[in-house]
Amino acid sequence: MDEVRELPVSRSTPGRHREFAVVVVALSVGLLIVAASLRQHDGDIAGMLALGQDNPELVAHVESVLAREVSTVEFLGHDGKYFFLQALDPFYLSPSEHAVYLDRPLYRAQRMLYPTIASVGGLLPAELVLWTMALTKVAALAVGTVAAARLSRQLGGSRWWGLAFLLNPGVIFEFDLAGAGVVGFAAALCGTALLEEGRYRSAVAWFTAAVLAREALLLYVAGVCLYRLWQTHRIPWLLGAVPASSAVAWAAYLRFRLDSPDGVTEVQEFGPPFKGMLDSLENWVDDPVYLAAIGGLVVVMPLLLVHAWRRPSALAFGAIGFVLMAVLMTQQVWWRFSDISRAIAPVVTAYIITAFSPQTSHKKPG
Repeated sequence: MDEVRELPVSRSTPGRHREFAVVVVALSVGLLIVAASLRQHDGDIAGMLALGQDNPELVAHVESVLAREVSTVEFLGHDGKYFFLQALDPFYLSPSEHAVYLDRPLYRAQRMLYPTIASVGGLLPAELVLWTMALTKVAALAVGTVAAARLSRQLGGSRWWGLAFLLNPGVIFEFDLAGAGVVGFAAALCGTALLEEGRYRSAVAWFTAAVLAREALLLYVAGVCLYRLWQTHRIPWLLGAVPASSAVAWAAYLRFRLDSPDGVTEVQEFGPPFKGMLDSLENWVDDPVYLAAIGGLVVVMPLLLVHAWRRPSALAFGAIGFVLMAVLMTQQVWWRFSDISRAIAPVVTAYIITAFSPQTSHKKPG
């Protein structure tokens, strides 16, 4: 069995001050993003739901729930509108009321943590949920940035490298487009930092939260478990089993509550290796800035693998799975920088923190 003993961690006063400064920066950036959205949508917080004009039926439903008109965006919009519907009934007690408007019910509903927290389990009124969704993401920005700062410090770097979470393009896009990835990734970083501090049970709880926020973070947990196995020569059963079994249990519950004939075919983001990248080339080459941004992501992925091999850490190993996942992603994800950067956000943060920390190299696994 892996060690589950909680170890006390001492923090110096200067360290607390720097951590507080990091929190202030993260909160400020989050609130600025919310303020910018409010300005863009004439003060309507519903603008952050990114309701698409090409889905009038869904717009009409949201407007009937809020009993007012709402600000919309072009085309189909983004994920926020679906998380709002989930927040209104996070346990799907009345699936025919709101869940019927989800485009891919089982796929969307698997990411349950963010809407459940934002609506306090469905107890808050719809208008208030609009604000708590935004504030939940602001809080996640602060939590994730502090966790990244602690990880950087543990690796011998400055706490200010924790801004590699806050300023990660994928995290910013996820925040602005009302996705749950910022909540899940923040929880994963908390779990990693706590694990490195010896607070095993707390780490398990945070990793479970991460997986329930975004199921793809099972890859992150698997990477951390692999690193833990190499480090301790013991299988970290609890670390892997609790998050995985929680995700499976929730998936089973959803199949009991929701009627979806498509099942696993609801997942449209994966295909043959490298095909999504190659199919998206025509979109990248039209804009030099766009091409540079995508090229940067492509370069960072193998560099992370090199750093994980030469200077192993739980953070680097956790992000490795997203490099492998990126290779399998379809054109639907690779076509836009905003989508692919969100999908593999852990890669960028992990690379920056591990590459710019003076951590002493460990023995290579194997």
